[in-house]
Amino acid sequence: MNDSSPARAGSTGGLWPLVRRIHFYAGMFVGPFIFIAALTGAAYALSPTIERIVYADLLTVDSVEDPAPLEEQINNAQAVHPDMPIAQVWPATEPDDSTRVLLVDESLEDGRLQSVFVDPASGDVIGDEASYSGLGELPVRKFISETHRDLRLGEPGLLYTELAASWMWFVGLGGLILWVGRTRLRRALIGVRTSRRDRAARKAARAAGGTKSASRKRFVNLHGVTGTWLLVVMLGISATGLTWSTYAGKNVTTTIDALTEEPRAINTSLTGAQDHSDGGEHANHGPASGDAAAPVPSQDIAAEAQTVLDTAREEGLTGPLILYPPASSDQGWQASERWVEWRVSADAVSVDGRTGEVIDRLPFSELPFFSKLTSWGIYLHMGIMFGLPLQILLCLCGLGIAALVVMGYVMWWKRRPTRSGIAGVPGPNRSLSSSEWSVVALFLLTAGTFLPLLGISLLVMLIVDRALARRLNFTPTAPRSEASERPRETADA
Repeated sequence: MNDSSPARAGSTGGLWPLVRRIHFYAGMFVGPFIFIAALTGAAYALSPTIERIVYADLLTVDSVEDPAPLEEQINNAQAVHPDMPIAQVWPATEPDDSTRVLLVDESLEDGRLQSVFVDPASGDVIGDEASYSGLGELPVRKFISETHRDLRLGEPGLLYTELAASWMWFVGLGGLILWVGRTRLRRALIGVRTSRRDRAARKAARAAGGTKSASRKRFVNLHGVTGTWLLVVMLGISATGLTWSTYAGKNVTTTIDALTEEPRAINTSLTGAQDHSDGGEHANHGPASGDAAAPVPSQDIAAEAQTVLDTAREEGLTGPLILYPPASSDQGWQASERWVEWRVSADAVSVDGRTGEVIDRLPFSELPFFSKLTSWGIYLHMGIMFGLPLQILLCLCGLGIAALVVMGYVMWWKRRPTRSGIAGVPGPNRSLSSSEWSVVALFLLTAGTFLPLLGISLLVMLIVDRALARRLNFTPTAPRSEASERPRETADA
C-alpha cells in the first residue's frame, strides 16, 4: 500500500493516480487474504520438516545392515489390514529409513491411503497412519496443507487463496512501479527539476508534520524496500499458487495444453497395447481387448516387488522410489523416482514383475518443457526441492509478505484523512482520458478473463473509486500543468 506520489503525476494524466488508488484498495481489502495466505504459507513451507520431526518414530529406524526380504516386509504390512489392497510400496533407501506400504481403504472417497510402516531390520510393523496425495502426506502435514489451501472450509475456502494469488503479482508490480516513481533517477529521466523554493516548502511541510510525518516516511521506505526485495518471490508464489486454484487454474491448464504437446503416459501393458490415457502418478489400465483381467493376488505383488526394485536400480533410477503394483494380471509395475530434497527430475520405468523385463521408459528429460516447468514450480512452492534451506527462505518470505500488509495498514493509519481523499484514499483523483480508459478496459478484459476473481474485484474497486470521486464533489478536469500540481502534491506527500 505504498501511496507515495510519483515524481510527476501530472505528466501521466489520471492513470498514474489510479494505479496508486488501486494499489491502496487492494492493500486495504485484499490485504487480509494475502496476510492469511502468507502466514499459513510460512507454516506450510516448514511442513516437510515438521512432518519428519513429529513422525520420526515411524519414518526412521536404527541403522540396518542386513534388511529382511522386501516380500516379508510387504506381507507383514498387509497383515495389519488384510482387507485392503496394496496401492504403493516405498522401499527403504537409506540404512535408517523405514519401508512404507500404502493400502487402499475402499470405504473412503477422499483419496486417502493407509500407510503401514515396517522396520526393515526385522520386518516388523512399527505403526500405521493415514496418508494423502502423491507425496504421502501424513496427518500433521495434511492439516497444515489444508489450512493454507482453503482454511479447512472446503470448496468455498478455495476462493480465498485464489483471490490472494490473483492479486499478489499485481500488488507487487504496482508497488515496484510506485517505488521507482519516487526515486531521484525517475525525476531525472522525466526532466523534473526541483527548485530551491520547492525544496524549502517541502522541508517546512515535513517540519510542520513533526514526528508523525517522519515516522510514516520510515514506514513508506521500509515498505518499498521490503516489497522490492520480495518481488521475485511474490511473483513466483502467485504464479505457482494459481495452478492449484479453482477458476484460474483451469485457464492455466488450458493455456499450457494449447502451448505444448500432451505428455504421454508410461505404458504398463503386458499385451503390447500402448497406453494413451491420461498420465498421472500411477496409470494402470485394463486389457485392450475389453475383457476384464483378474486382479493380482497380494502374495504375488509381495513376491514380485524385489524384482521390480532391482530392475529399476539397474535402469538408473536413484534415490527413493515408489513402486506401483499392477491393477490387473495383464499389466506391469511402474517404478518412479520420488520428488525429494535436492532432486530436480523424476524418471520412471514400467516392469514385468514376473520376469524383470522392462516394458517402457519415461525419462523426465523427454517430458514437454511446460510439464517440467510445472513440476519444478510446484515442488519449489511446496518447499521440497532444496530441503530445509529453501523451507527457511520461504518461511521468512511468507512472514515478510505478511509484514508488508501490516506496514500498509500502519501507513494508512498515519495519513488518514487527507485533503485529496476519503479516509486516507490517496489523491489526486483526476479524470482519465479516453485512451487511458481504453488501457484500463483492455487490462480488465484480459486479466479478468484469465483471472476471474481479480477481474471481478478490480471492477468493484473501479466502481467504488468513481463513487468516492463523486462524494468528494469532484468535477473531472483535464490534467493540470506541473507547476499547478506541485503545491497539492506537496500537501499529499
